[in-house]
Order: sequence, then C-alpha cells, then structure tokens
Amino acid sequence: MLEPLQDADDPGEELQDADDPGEELHNLHNPLDPGHEYHKERRRRMRLLKLRRRSLRDMADPFNVTTEAFIRSYRLTQDLVFSLIDLIRPFIRQTTSPLAVPLERKVLAVLSFYATGSYQTPTGQRFDCPIAQPTLCAFIEEVSNAIYEDEVLYRLIKFPSNVREAELCIDRNRRLGGKIDGTVGYTDGSLFKVKKPSLEDNIQAFIGRKNYCCINAQITCDRRLYIMNVLASYPGSTTDSFIFEDCELRRRMAGLNERRPCHLLGDSGYVIEPWMIIPFRQPEEDTPEFRFNQAHCSDRNAVERCIGVLKERFRFLNDGRVPLYEYTKVSKFVYVGVVLHNLCVLADVPLPLDLNNINLANNEFNEAGPEEFEEDDIENPEVPIGGRNARDLILRGHAVRQEIMNELEHRHQQQHR
Repeated sequence: MLEPLQDADDPGEELQDADDPGEELHNLHNPLDPGHEYHKERRRRMRLLKLRRRSLRDMADPFNVTTEAFIRSYRLTQDLVFSLIDLIRPFIRQTTSPLAVPLERKVLAVLSFYATGSYQTPTGQRFDCPIAQPTLCAFIEEVSNAIYEDEVLYRLIKFPSNVREAELCIDRNRRLGGKIDGTVGYTDGSLFKVKKPSLEDNIQAFIGRKNYCCINAQITCDRRLYIMNVLASYPGSTTDSFIFEDCELRRRMAGLNERRPCHLLGDSGYVIEPWMIIPFRQPEEDTPEFRFNQAHCSDRNAVERCIGVLKERFRFLNDGRVPLYEYTKVSKFVYVGVVLHNLCVLADVPLPLDLNNINLANNEFNEAGPEEFEEDDIENPEVPIGGRNARDLILRGHAVRQEIMNELEHRHQQQHR
C-alpha cells in the first residue's frame, strides 16, 4: 500500500530512494510491470512535493515582484514608490475609515495609468489594482494634485538660482560629453495633445503647426536628461521664442549672465541672445560655422532625447494617444510627468522600453527662423527704443556665438595638427 500523501512533505526516505543509482529504471515505464502503478503514483507525489517547496509570490501584494517587472508596470522601483508616497502624504486627505483604500494602492493605480497611457476602465481592471473607473478617476485627481503642489515641484524641478549652482551644471554637462563650454542647459518646446477646447476658450489658439489641438511646453534639461525647468501653460499656436521671451527662465538667465557668462542652447525657433545660443542658418560644409552647428546639434540632442524619454516612459503624455482631457488638466499632467521623470533620473531607473525604436526627433517649434537685424539699426532714430534694446541683445548674442565658434575652431585645428 502507498503511504498517505501528507507524508510526502518529509524529504527523507523518498528523496533518498529517488536518487538511488541501484534502482532498476527499466521497469518504471513498463505498464505490464506489477510495480508500474506504484512508480507512477510515486512520481506524481514527487512533483507535488516540488511544487509545495517552490516559493510562490503573494498575489495580493503588488510590491512582491521583481524590480524589472515592477518598473515595467509602474516605471518606478518599489523603493522609489515608497519615497514618492512619503513626499506626497502631507497633501493627501487623511481618513480613519477602515474601508478606505490604502495610499499605496492609490499611487500604484495612478502610476499604472501614467505609465501605460491606457483608458481608466482597463487600468482599473488590472489584476493587481481592481478599481472602478469613477474611483480611479478620483484617485488620479487626488494623487496628481498632491504631486502638483508647489513644495513638491520646487523640490524636484530645480534650475540654478546662483552662480555656484550654475557652475556645477556647466561642469556636469562638460564631464558628460558637452562640447560647448558655458552651457547651463538645453531648451526646446514640445507639443502635448489636448481635448478640443470650446469656442469660449479660443480654439484657434490651441491649434499648433501639426494641425491638432495642443499646448506648447518649454522644457530645459541637462545632459543627465534631468529637467531643470518646465513651462506648460501656453496654447499650441504660441511660438517658442514668445514663450521664452515672456518666462522667468529668461530673466534668471539674464541675471546669471551678468555675474558669470553662461547660456542655454536652443534651436532656430529662438532668437539669439547672450544667454540663448542658436545654430547658424544653413552654413556651407567644411566651414567653422558648419562645425559649430555640428557641435551645437550634438549637445542640444540631450533635450530631444529627454522629451522622447519623458513621453515614452509615461505614455499618458505620448503623441500617439487620443486626447481625452482639457488643456488645464493636460498642463498639470505635464508637470506631474516631469516630477516622476526626474525621480527616475535621480535614482538612475532604467527605461523598460527599447530606445532604438523611439523617434526622438522633436521638430515642433512653431515659427520660422528668427529675424536677423543689421548693426546700423541700433542707431536708427526711426527704430523704437525697445526695438533697439532687442537688437542690441541680438548683436551681443552674435558676439558670444562668434567667441564660442572661435574656441571650437581652435580645438579643431589643434586636433588635426
């Protein structure tokens, strides 16, 4: 007679017999052998024993998975999620109800929505966070508002506020492969789709150059792809140069530039200034201007990659998704996505997707090349004083760009001697 099944948990005699080299194996699979049924049942119990000893993860605990699987679902690591929860907990309404959903569950459900860019209903039907669509909608609003708090934004989106911090950024960019010295960061605009606004909201203002409703967000990053400044409050038809001219970033760069010559790198959608360096317009090949453009393009590619990684890491910002939200909510989502992106950059969290399949080109500036001015216009009495000041800044910007080009050309000649 066979022993009861519960004795199979004892790894003693049966496991020892299974490894006995003197056991006759030629009769194990012979159905005519009298011991065939015995060996068949014995093998079945051995398989049960192995299954019982195997460690199965707790399906009720979404954190009990591998780091790679967790990043694939939520884009952050387990430790980073707990850090985020501690950061936003003061801004979440506290409740003592025993039926309340734990904050950890709320954050995971919202991160899943951010990461996949899916509709709220299928997001709420995931096996690890089964939540009804109206409830998930409330969670998204609650968690997004908490991340959108000024204290959280100022803590995780930082631009240099003094010369020392600016020099740290300049040195870091140089160590990470930057070719143009004195560069604090890299700036570009990017379009984010929004739901079609009403006529009262001036729908024409939101139609960008790609003929869909969107907002135009100005993003400035360093070579780590850490976003130091973001401004996501302008309609899609607003030009990149207008956003920069009217923003606090420009005023801060002007103040830094007075104490320490430094600049940002932008594309031809911006107007050249001492603190905003743009490429030359269509230079001839094998000229100093052409080599400057190559170095400029190589450095400024950081912001192109940054925007591509941001939209691919958190696909609710991706261009391929259907716009379902008003422009005010999309603007908030952009700031939330930047905060989460910076968390990933600071913690060195890898992107779970293959960047080789991502189109990182970001040719989304909304105007032609900037207007060029002649030096004689500065003293022209018919030109308004404000216009003369703008022209003076442009000429100073040309002088700064010329100095940078001369330095790059000097390096080029030394390397080819």
